[in-house]
Amino acid sequence: MENVAFFSLFIFGIFLIYAGLQMFFNPEKVRNTIAKAGSTYFINYAELSIRLIIGLCFIIVSKENMYQFYLSVIGYFLIISAVLLMMLPIKTHNKFSKKAAEALEPIYLKLSAPFSVFFGGLLIYVLL
Repeated sequence: MENVAFFSLFIFGIFLIYAGLQMFFNPEKVRNTIAKAGSTYFINYAELSIRLIIGLCFIIVSKENMYQFYLSVIGYFLIISAVLLMMLPIKTHNKFSKKAAEALEPIYLKLSAPFSVFFGGLLIYVLL
């Protein structure tokens, strides 16, 4: 189980790097993707299930890591936020996602892209 959690977080680190690059080079595509959150039951629960699973992976990996506190805080945050969002009506989640996508101007995504790349790399470093 620990190996699956480790591998899942490693892939998640790569995803964060990829997402950061997309935010920088293709911010409109990212805005469109954000706006789709909660747009259908499948997308809503797939997104939140992945968030929940990644949170569980953080908790599992944290037990054998020198950064146990930080990893477990991130894990519990992801789990709690996923459960809370699952309790929201899907229309509320989608409405929030659309407003967030509208507010995220391409320049804001480009400015936050290095953080995504950094945290993806940091996660991979912490795992290794």
